[in-house]
Amino acid sequence: MQKGVLFVLLMLPSLAARAQDTVSVSYSEESDTLVKQRFLDRYENVFMTKVPTRHMFKIGLSQYYQAKIFALSDDRTVNSTSLHLGYEFKFLPAFSIALSGHIPYYDLRTPFRESFQNTVLDAQLRWFINMGRRIRQGKSANNFSGNYLAIFYNMPSTADDDPRIGLKLGFQRRFLNFGFMDFAIALQQGTPFFHYGIVNNWDLSTQASFGFAFGDWKKAAIGPLCDVFLCDEHLSNQWKIRLPELTLGRYMIRIRTALAFEQKIGTSPFSLNFQLNADHSDGFNDVRNPESAAGFRYVLSRSKEKAVSLSVQPRYYFLSKMQKLRGKGGHGFSGPYTGINTAYVHYKGNHRFFGYTFDHVTRETNSIEAGPLLGYQLRVFRHGYVDCNTSYNFKEYLGNTDTGFGFTTNITVGLAF
Repeated sequence: MQKGVLFVLLMLPSLAARAQDTVSVSYSEESDTLVKQRFLDRYENVFMTKVPTRHMFKIGLSQYYQAKIFALSDDRTVNSTSLHLGYEFKFLPAFSIALSGHIPYYDLRTPFRESFQNTVLDAQLRWFINMGRRIRQGKSANNFSGNYLAIFYNMPSTADDDPRIGLKLGFQRRFLNFGFMDFAIALQQGTPFFHYGIVNNWDLSTQASFGFAFGDWKKAAIGPLCDVFLCDEHLSNQWKIRLPELTLGRYMIRIRTALAFEQKIGTSPFSLNFQLNADHSDGFNDVRNPESAAGFRYVLSRSKEKAVSLSVQPRYYFLSKMQKLRGKGGHGFSGPYTGINTAYVHYKGNHRFFGYTFDHVTRETNSIEAGPLLGYQLRVFRHGYVDCNTSYNFKEYLGNTDTGFGFTTNITVGLAF
């Protein structure tokens, strides 16, 4: 009996093992039958790098493209901004010819014919450096969005100013369906064809153009604009650094730059913008004639000037609430605004004249100004910004009884953080 029980106990593990599930599990890999998708590149979408283009007409503003250089004491749009009218066409995938005219704006008191008399006509032969390789690699189409090296010739519309010739290194981008931007550094000779020698009369300067563009391209889907303009970003403040205006040469050294800080007031559409401008100029330029009885308004002088200004602008982004209600942003610093411009300006300059009854004029002023403000600001991608505004100001000079009214226009392009 005991042997029987022992035998049964010994057999139980074997029976249990045989009673287990004998279904086998196997593993295998199968190739994915889904086609790998390519997501839309935001860069290509904004700058239209995949849209073929051979002809492009441009209308906008150009900065630092002037036949005449005016003194900092006449600091308005007269110093650096012109109306840009241009046409560019591709004759080879990597080469184009760009033709343009730059018509300066002076002020309401200056006859418009003087703007035409000082128009700069510009012709460039451009080589888009990486365009051929990018087209072969399928990264770009034959268009105008790329980095370029150019040979250029500038011809003023009057014989009073010398033409210029030189080299230019820059980058141009189509912007969405109807925009363009162009930034460059130019090495140029003021009196071309080596009239004073091959190494004389050269200068280095920065140049910029931006505005609207029209051409032979098909209108493309641009996707959510808030991906470009940071509409949905909840920004409470930002630092802004203006790209400097730079001219370095034997007869002109000019540096102009600005630093700004903007602080949003709570979650409201109001903000405070603080901006510090610093300008230095040393060279030959045109200055208002000190003799009021003279038959012409500007005379040539050798000037050395410095100007510093600090402005405080309470701003109201008046479309912010509507953008929030529609779910289209309104949380940052992109959009139209109105407000008040207040500024303190310190100027010091010495002007030497040639061939006149007066030898030189030294001027140092401190002034304050205030007036209504209207502008438009855009944050572009993560660290770019464009800010354009104009204000009509009452200006009072401290230490004397001089006062006046006038427009002040500010156009800045730069980096934001």
